[in-house]
Amino acid sequence: MRLSRRDAIVFGSGLAAGSLGLWGLSRRGDSEPEGHRVSRLAERASYGHGVAPPPEVGPLALDRVTRPPAPTRPLEGRTRALDLEVVDQRVAVAQERSLAAWTFGGSLPGPILRAALDDPLEITLRNRSGEAHNLHFHGSHDVAADGWEPVPPGGETVYRLSAGPIGVHPYHCDMTPDGDHIANGLYGALIVDPPGGRPPAEEFVLVLGGFDTDGDGRSDVFGFNGMCGFYAKFPLKVAVGSLVRVYVVNMAVDQPMASFHLHAQTFDVYRTGTRLTPDDHTDVVMLGPTERAILEFRLPARGRYMFHPHQRHLAEGGAMGWFAAV
Repeated sequence: MRLSRRDAIVFGSGLAAGSLGLWGLSRRGDSEPEGHRVSRLAERASYGHGVAPPPEVGPLALDRVTRPPAPTRPLEGRTRALDLEVVDQRVAVAQERSLAAWTFGGSLPGPILRAALDDPLEITLRNRSGEAHNLHFHGSHDVAADGWEPVPPGGETVYRLSAGPIGVHPYHCDMTPDGDHIANGLYGALIVDPPGGRPPAEEFVLVLGGFDTDGDGRSDVFGFNGMCGFYAKFPLKVAVGSLVRVYVVNMAVDQPMASFHLHAQTFDVYRTGTRLTPDDHTDVVMLGPTERAILEFRLPARGRYMFHPHQRHLAEGGAMGWFAAV
């Protein structure tokens, strides 16, 4: 944002149509009417301006792809059976913008999967799409379950693997060109819990995606969990001082890099989550396509804490939101 150093802007509530409301600003000696100046600077100071979520969605619309299932206990030799269906579905990703998506289970991203380390998983993929697809998990598993073989329309395949290593891992269609299959919505997140679990926390999953809504082969808008500007309109509420854990996954595969930046606070970074001690303590983490991290932090005072990529076109394209400490 290119604002005069004399402009003091306090970001506040009143987010609508992707613009930030202004609690107040003053500028001595400015003869421009106050209302005009506030409006002008609000427009200049907007994040994701013009890329708002669809107006009909409510605050719970993305809960099932934002809030992970509760941590699981080890199955101790029993098998965890999971079903995923590939479904063609038009998905509203922003106000007046939609994507003719390929989805796992009808949602973009697909459902959050969770298992304990070494749990035997049996995932049945049913292809209800008109195109061939498959299912590939990141992490460590038997090469026979690597998932590169096409599953034809109407077909199904069972993948058997052991969950691991600990951390957060994307799953996605791996058909070529994979940029098409991933960008069209075929991706999700698998959380693998360590023995004994992690400390109790308020947990969220944020999967960054890009959406080609104008059909030119490139993402023109961006958002977390399949929607632009959703967490700007509906902030993620947490209790002041509580431990917050965020599983961040970058699935904007047509972008060379994306960062995750938290305003006014710092966080512990667990790269991929494969270690139980932090790799770094910072306020911004860089993620290449399909890279991920577990972030932990506490918000010490009431207020709104912004988050977004530090690549300007991603944030202004809809990938920004707030944590609201209450």
